[in-house]
Amino acid sequence: MTFRVEVDLAKCIGCLACTRYDNFFCGTDFKAHVVRPEVSDVGCSQQAAEVCPVSAIFISITDPDPTISR
Repeated sequence: MTFRVEVDLAKCIGCLACTRYDNFFCGTDFKAHVVRPEVSDVGCSQQAAEVCPVSAIFISITDPDPTISR
């Protein structure tokens, strides 16, 4: 399964709490940016989303597991 990780720069206040996690860095605009927008494991990105005080980090499924029937 593949996930997409995004930061809403309009919401980001630049606290950079998420940059403690591997998939985020501080950009030249002093806001958080994603290193790898497509990931197969959301562990660290999910933790970063949980510490974001303004809920500016979004994670969505881009490639559902085809072995799971719906």
